[in-house]
Amino acid sequence: MKIDEALERIEQLYSHLQDGCFQYIDTIVSDEAELEVSVIEELCSLLNYLYELDVHDEALVCSILSKLEYGQPIYQFAMLKPISLEGNEEKIDVLYEERIKVEKTLLDVYHAQRKRALQKATAPLKQIRHELQALLYVCSVE
Repeated sequence: MKIDEALERIEQLYSHLQDGCFQYIDTIVSDEAELEVSVIEELCSLLNYLYELDVHDEALVCSILSKLEYGQPIYQFAMLKPISLEGNEEKIDVLYEERIKVEKTLLDVYHAQRKRALQKATAPLKQIRHELQALLYVCSVE
């Protein structure tokens, strides 16, 4: 892979993150924010590639990578998925009404977890947005 190709893909990922996540941070529709683990993993891979080549601002690249690491709030937010009873119908022997209550409770728990995870990830997401903008600017000037 060439440096230009990596930078072009980083720009595409930034655009994807802007559309699906960054634009919703600190807005009243923050529940719309979506972040896919595959995007984080690909972005990390590309940033590691740039870091290994030692051609761009290492501190900036390292700062972005540290915020995307496994266990960090951004990664935790991306990993959070709703729990469903789908596929487990045979294992769950409950009446229909009880099943609906259980599914609603699981959904409520998911929304509460998602809200907490997004709150923890908001500041790092803002920082990454600005750092990616800075990296893309630096790369375009060079």
